[in-house]
Amino acid sequence: MAEITREELLARYAAGERDFSGLDLDRLDLSGSDLSGANFTQAILSQSDLSGANLSGANFNKANLNSVTAENTNFRNADLRNAQISYAYMTGAIFERANLYDASLAESNLRRASFEGAILKNVCLISTGLIDVNLKNADIEGVNVSDETVLDGTKYWEALNYTISGIDDFIE
Repeated sequence: MAEITREELLARYAAGERDFSGLDLDRLDLSGSDLSGANFTQAILSQSDLSGANLSGANFNKANLNSVTAENTNFRNADLRNAQISYAYMTGAIFERANLYDASLAESNLRRASFEGAILKNVCLISTGLIDVNLKNADIEGVNVSDETVLDGTKYWEALNYTISGIDDFIE
């Protein structure tokens, strides 16, 4: 798997390249970058800093985003199907109309994130912090949670198809 620097990635993007699939971008600081529409299919971005980045319409299908920092990051209309996003810090991230089918967000901090209109079918949210999260019109059918999942201030009933495995055990 090829590894590149922040400067090289941004220069290639500025030159019109959009396919960064399969690249090793582990621990890369991409904070504040505009990489909208880029293809990161099967790329490794674990422990990278994506804070404040514009990743709208980007493709992260089967990408490794474990332990990323993505505070206030724009993932609108992004494809995050089958992505591994465990142990991530993503407060204020925007996932509106994104597709997260079969993704894992286990043990992540998603405080104040917005998933309005997103597809979250079969997403793993075990031990995830979903405090004050917007799920309005999100499809959360088959979402998997645990006793350690925190939904304080999150109105899961505003979502569509809220068949959530384990939710009856801790929602009052």
